[in-house]
Amino acid sequence: MRRRNALLTILAAAAVLAAAPALAQVPPNIAAQLKTLGRVVDPEHTGQIYAPYQRKPPYDGVKFVRDLKYGPDPKEDLDVATPAAAGRDRPVVLFVHGGAYVGGDKSRDAKGEPSPFYDNIMLWSVGKGMVGVNMNYPLAPGATYPKVQQDIAAVIVWIQKNIRRYGGDPNRVYIWGHSAGATHVATYIGHPEFYPKGGPGVRGAITTSATYDMTSTRPNVYFGPPETLTERSAKAGLLKTRVPLFIAAAELDPQGMVDSASQLNAALCAENRCPAWYGVLKDHSHMSESYHVNTADQSLAGPLWAFIKSH
Repeated sequence: MRRRNALLTILAAAAVLAAAPALAQVPPNIAAQLKTLGRVVDPEHTGQIYAPYQRKPPYDGVKFVRDLKYGPDPKEDLDVATPAAAGRDRPVVLFVHGGAYVGGDKSRDAKGEPSPFYDNIMLWSVGKGMVGVNMNYPLAPGATYPKVQQDIAAVIVWIQKNIRRYGGDPNRVYIWGHSAGATHVATYIGHPEFYPKGGPGVRGAITTSATYDMTSTRPNVYFGPPETLTERSAKAGLLKTRVPLFIAAAELDPQGMVDSASQLNAALCAENRCPAWYGVLKDHSHMSESYHVNTADQSLAGPLWAFIKSH
């Protein structure tokens, strides 16, 4: 049975990869700008490139309910985005933003001003007939391991209790994290002790530009001192999880993130547990990997949608 399941996973991934060349990729003019920026994490200048291509509020056909509380901390809130037309039992995408563990926000920039990022993730989700949930969480150094993993579990419980009133299906939740948010997601999936009663509460996990083995990085303000990092890393638990995994990095990511994704993919495949999808997004950078979603570029959104539909 294990070999059969592994074969089915490989075949499904191959089908997605076979379709990928037909998907729209990074336009040449944008690819040139990203290459000029280089292998950096640059929200400001990458945002300037992509903001003109993103929708501006009010969003026709989409209803946002903002800043719903899931906990007492000022940062423990979330947005829900739904199609304006009534519906029920829609799949749910839960997004976890990045920010180097010490920054970031679900819908505001570093100056606290409204931003098209990451409403674009919510708009893409709604455009595919799903419900989007976009969470904030307390930041380091005030919040340290395992606070965010506990908060992810709290949001999943919130979804289980509340999402039907927004037309969502609590039994079809897909969690997606980017950068530090992806590391938080991977760590949650890799540590079942954080799951709410009944299991992880998700049908699949999408991690874009995560770090899966914290021992390969410098001491971390969120995860703690070096002697804690092996136990707190996601990698060992991900080699055992039954949650389908979608693992991506960007070609112009900091090299350590590309290496981390590649090493996890190799380790999973060595255990006959290849991820449902793995890839390095050509011409994309660390921030463009998320900022391009809901544009004509289907580098990430195309295979991601195939992953969700297949699970």
